[in-house]
Amino acid sequence: MKKHSPRRPLLAGTALLVCATVLTACGGDDEPAVEASGEGALADVCPANVVIQADWEPEAEHGGIYELVGDDYVIDTDAKKVTGNLVSGGEDTGVSVEIRIGGSTVGYQSAQSLLYQDSDILLGYGRVGDQLVAQADTPVTAVLSTMDKSPYAIYWDPETFPDVETMADLQDVDTTIYVGSLPETWIDYLIGEGVLDESQIDRSDAAKPATFVSGGGEYAEVGFITAEPFMYEFEIPEWGKPVRGDLVADNGYEEYFQALSVRSDDVEGQADCLSALVPVMQQAQVDYAEDPSETNELIVELVEEYDTGWVYTAEAAEYAHDQGLEIGIVADGSDGVMGSFDEARVQGLMDIVGEYAGVDTAAFTPEEMATNQFLDDSISLG
Repeated sequence: MKKHSPRRPLLAGTALLVCATVLTACGGDDEPAVEASGEGALADVCPANVVIQADWEPEAEHGGIYELVGDDYVIDTDAKKVTGNLVSGGEDTGVSVEIRIGGSTVGYQSAQSLLYQDSDILLGYGRVGDQLVAQADTPVTAVLSTMDKSPYAIYWDPETFPDVETMADLQDVDTTIYVGSLPETWIDYLIGEGVLDESQIDRSDAAKPATFVSGGGEYAEVGFITAEPFMYEFEIPEWGKPVRGDLVADNGYEEYFQALSVRSDDVEGQADCLSALVPVMQQAQVDYAEDPSETNELIVELVEEYDTGWVYTAEAAEYAHDQGLEIGIVADGSDGVMGSFDEARVQGLMDIVGEYAGVDTAAFTPEEMATNQFLDDSISLG
């Protein structure tokens, strides 16, 4: 059986600070590995090296940011980062981009926490709902939604449970749902709203995929609908058949997953840069959606070079890309603009987090959590 490193949800409120709580350059003062040309659309308004902190290992769900990396990239296998000229449609923008991975490399800390440890980081991935938990101490504002729906899902064996069409139907069968050991607001929400039954929930850190496989179809499990169905059918020979899943987003918890966020002060302090950069990133999302081939090659190369134990193949990347588009995970916002946020949806998310996570969300506004001010309204998937 291949070694599959488990996906670990990152809670902003539980991240351990390993540096001082004031802004420090924990990432080091090294010069960027690639020297920017200094000539291009971003040269006069953005830092010479735009640093983006990912929330996990390289994967197709991150395709939009890796689409920014030019062909001259340099891979740092010690620091687990890649740096290259930041390009848009193949054109040099005059600055470089550095993408750092998350996960074990950063002690499973959230990008929200890391933004306040290293002033070099300009943007980081995060979930708007999770970011609310630590918003009072480490305020961030999302500036680009890279997914219109969260890929989180609960999945099961359709042969064992042929009558189960949705996660709510699991209440009618004898099964255990493995959700992982970290606290997740969406789980408490689904239980509170009657979608899931608390008695069926197992919150242990059960091994994946061993637990699901050993159950022989008797268990349900949480994972990415863009990843685990492919993994179980094609990469786990001990299973080797389809699973059926139901998205958390389709059951009332409409998280903005992997939104790109900045320190809230940078909404004003880096406004000139963000006004130029965010449309470039919007277009990168579209470009990756339309043709992921070269970027997927980079993603797979990075996984191999970083050698952290994370397993990721070209076939898995292709599946994730295609599945994301097919079921609307990667899509324009409700206004038809790539990367936009719906204010009412953000408010609804804040209300849920306030009720189920015990956070005083009344202290914040939707505009403080997410903004569309830097988006180019003409950019969309069409």
